[in-house]
Amino acid sequence: MADLSKWKVRARGVKLDDVKLNGQPKAAEIEGGIETMPKVTDIGTLIVCTPEIRADRPRIAGTGVPVRRIVGWYKLGWSPEEIADRIGHLSLAQVHAALTYYHANQEEIETDIAAE
Repeated sequence: MADLSKWKVRARGVKLDDVKLNGQPKAAEIEGGIETMPKVTDIGTLIVCTPEIRADRPRIAGTGVPVRRIVGWYKLGWSPEEIADRIGHLSLAQVHAALTYYHANQEEIETDIAAE
């Protein structure tokens, strides 16, 4: 668990490099000369369904790539890393999110694949 007293010190002007999490320095990003904490992604935002895009099928947010397409490549033997490498605009996190969605909703995705 993070030592919250470090956060209070940071608010008083201590450099972010001095902040530690589990005894290790926490990495910082520089934005316009201001040190900030790394961005945290809510994994629930990585997969979306919208009626006007891909007929409301689950897809990777910000793309037109449906979860079923990722699953198809995965079933062909591609690793998540290979999928992310071969489909350059997808991050490894997006590929894992699609596969996680599939495993959590396997019946829905398998039905969709079978109907295709």
